[in-house]
Amino acid sequence: MTEKIKTGLCVCALLLALLAAYVQERSWPESAANRVMIQPAPFASAVQIN
Repeated sequence: MTEKIKTGLCVCALLLALLAAYVQERSWPESAANRVMIQPAPFASAVQIN
């Protein structure tokens, strides 16, 4: 019984994460004009190699 509850909670969490990603993706074009696009630095330049 406990395993079914854990599985159900995991499925609900996954569905909520997918829904949040979908909503964020759908709302991006509307607000993209108001944002300044910043190019992130490459990983190699952010890590010092001795």
